[in-house]
Amino acid sequence: MKIDKSPQGFIDEDVKGLLKKLNDKGYSTSSSCSGRIALITRSGEKGSAKWLFKSHKKVDSDNIFEIVQKNNPVWFLQEPFILHVKAKSLESAQELLTIAKNSGLKISGITSVKNCTLEIRSTERMETLLDKSCSKEYLSLLVKEANNRLEKTKDKMNKFLKSLP
Repeated sequence: MKIDKSPQGFIDEDVKGLLKKLNDKGYSTSSSCSGRIALITRSGEKGSAKWLFKSHKKVDSDNIFEIVQKNNPVWFLQEPFILHVKAKSLESAQELLTIAKNSGLKISGITSVKNCTLEIRSTERMETLLDKSCSKEYLSLLVKEANNRLEKTKDKMNKFLKSLP
């Protein structure tokens, strides 16, 4: 694998096994994320997002509450597993796409026929704006749902990994 050029500077642990298997099979992976829960601020201008918190694991609602109380407003994101991969041929791209769809990764597709590039992605996603008026009870409910969705997206990613020949 090449050096990771993401803002965090490393590949999240939960996706490393999948990337290795795909690269060993002759595919070329580029960007990836095993799924995450994050808090960011945005000013509305492109590139203005500031990451306040990010986790590829389940999170605690008390921690989220503390961050929201110190920053106003805050975007709460739960994002799904996503992977960009280049295949050797259109046929191998189609085979990988079929495995992805059969693994529950329904929003997957070939994004470039010319370059045989795929985007493999799950459907679990949440995005909402929070401010200091949000109660602990509401944030607890929100975090519980985000944690459940994060678990579902990782289950689909692992099913995809196990389905690879």
